[in-house]
Amino acid sequence: MSVSYHKPVLLDRVLELLRVDDCRVVVDCTVGDGGFSKAFLTRVPEIQIYGFDLDPEAMERAKQRLAAWSDRFHGFLGNFKDVDELIPPEVVGHVDAVVADLGVSFLQLSEANKGFMFSENGPLSMKMGPAIERDAFTVINESTERELADIFFHFGEERQSRRIARAVVKQRQSAPVETTTDLAEIVRNVSRKDHVVKTLARIFQALRIYVNDELTSLDHFLPRAISILRPGGRLAVLSYHSLEDRRVKRFIHAQEHPCTCPPQLPVCICGKKPTCKNITKLVRPDADEIKRNKSARSARLRVVEKC
Repeated sequence: MSVSYHKPVLLDRVLELLRVDDCRVVVDCTVGDGGFSKAFLTRVPEIQIYGFDLDPEAMERAKQRLAAWSDRFHGFLGNFKDVDELIPPEVVGHVDAVVADLGVSFLQLSEANKGFMFSENGPLSMKMGPAIERDAFTVINESTERELADIFFHFGEERQSRRIARAVVKQRQSAPVETTTDLAEIVRNVSRKDHVVKTLARIFQALRIYVNDELTSLDHFLPRAISILRPGGRLAVLSYHSLEDRRVKRFIHAQEHPCTCPPQLPVCICGKKPTCKNITKLVRPDADEIKRNKSARSARLRVVEKC
């Protein structure tokens, strides 16, 4: 029986922009089903890959898929925000390329028991891995109405956040909101009918991001990823919504323009130097890739080089 794997997005552009043919040490920070790692391993015979993922099931699938390269693929459980602590100390500062695909894999989204889907009944979990302390059930049933509204608005950019939070609190007064179906029904009942699917997607996205503390992890990861690269090494980040991409864009700008001197000074006296430089404009998938792989439609790729 063949296994269906998540298709990596913008693979050819990632390989090109990371100059993978010249790489010998690569860190794959979000291994998932191992699509990027497999492409690196099959293309460059000498390459060594250090890969991490929070989900033990995903890591096990990746290891099975990459078993033929077990001497060159080193897979570990861990949060990508700790990348500088997860790789061997002797590798720090000598990494040629780092790739971070921030998307959720198709298999994770399609497993009802993980609680990511509003179209299937499952427990309100949304935990990317067992190391995550909170789950969506606790958030939905124990947060205040104000806290829920803030989560839906700030992490899902949902304009109906207050109305939905109010409905959740009202419902749980009679019985806990226990399943994805329970939550989806509450959202459907108070949402505009012409936008209900998008609203459901935003609410479930907001909970997933909040439960897994994804944005804080990204903020921790970015400077650490730069720190493990050798000078001239490159970092590629694939994001799938504006909250992530905005953070990556701001980080790159701050690293390219670190000077804190008042603008009226003729020369810089703070001494802060750029740590990296942007090597390409924002990369988006073309129509052909989106047609072949629907999960690519919202992908945004940014690549920087360490100074």
